[in-house]
This record gives sequence, C-alpha cells and structure tokens, in this order.
Amino acid sequence: MNLKHLAHWLALAETGSFSRAAEKLHITQSALSRSIQVLEDDLGGPLVDRVGKKNELTPLGRSVLERARRIVHEAQELKQGAALLQQGGMGSLRVGLGSGPGAMLMTPWLKYMAEHHPSVQVAVSRGSTELQLMQLRERQLDALVVDVRRVATAPDLNMAHIVELRAGFVCRRGHPILAQFPDHAPIRPT
Repeated sequence: MNLKHLAHWLALAETGSFSRAAEKLHITQSALSRSIQVLEDDLGGPLVDRVGKKNELTPLGRSVLERARRIVHEAQELKQGAALLQQGGMGSLRVGLGSGPGAMLMTPWLKYMAEHHPSVQVAVSRGSTELQLMQLRERQLDALVVDVRRVATAPDLNMAHIVELRAGFVCRRGHPILAQFPDHAPIRPT
C-alpha cells in the first residue's frame, strides 16, 4: 500500500466511476484498476462492488475512505510544510505567552516576525502557565514563553532561559511602605 494507491481510491470513491476517476487523475482506466486491485489485495478484501457501470462502496471501502482521506491530507500538508521550510518559511507557529513575558515581549516579537518572517502565520495564546503547559504537551502549542520559576523541570520539556528580567518594587516617593525596605537604596533611571 502506498499514498498513490490511497489517492486513487479517493478519486474512485468521490467520482463513483473508474473512467471519471482515471480522467481526473490523468491516468488510464486500466492503470487505475490495477492500483485499486493492489490496494484491495493489501487490505484483504474488495473496496468497491463493480456492478456494471455502477460502483458501490463495500463496508470495507467505507471504512477505509475516511482514514485514507486523513492520511492523504496529512501527507499533502507534510509535503507543503517541507517546501515552506526549504524556502525559509515555517508555515505556522503557535506560541503561548505567560502574563509577564506576554506583556513585555508580545509586541516586539510580533513586529519582528512580521518584518523578518512574513510568510509565517503566528498564533498567540494567553492563559495560565498550567493551561499552557497542558496545551504544549497536547501539541496545541509549539512553544511557550513563561516565567520558568513557575515550571517544574520534566523529561518531556526542553527549557532555556532567553532573557533575565530585572524587577523592582515601585511606589511613590514618601510612601509609608518604604519603611519596610530601609536597607534598599532607590534605583535611579540610567
């Protein structure tokens, strides 16, 4: 069994006719018949009942139909994705952004992607770190940018620090809460 046999099967199932399917595929009717016969041999039973000029799907044929559609579709997407990668594009990128990193990095990152990788479709997901980790593990996201202090190391995750973020406590001059931090000198903007 190969993808060509499955594609031939789909054309036959969609047109209901060996002659129309062969025409659609730009092959001879005998080549299509041989391809369907090989697929039937591989699967161990007939996919179509050939009744004169009318062809009806067998129970096995109906069962194979949806799976064949998915397999052929996935193979086409794989081929298109590989072509995009060879051309320097990536197709699509689904990234989860935590609240802190998202607030600081989303706009510059989206601008960078638009300028340097305009053919990449970018989807940004926001939500709790726990939810985004679940989405990453379920392959609903390709990557996350989150506060790594909120993520436990795990064998199924590859984590890397991308930037150290400086944080500070900010309040107005003379606020009573400053009395709680007597040893800390104010930070002066540079």
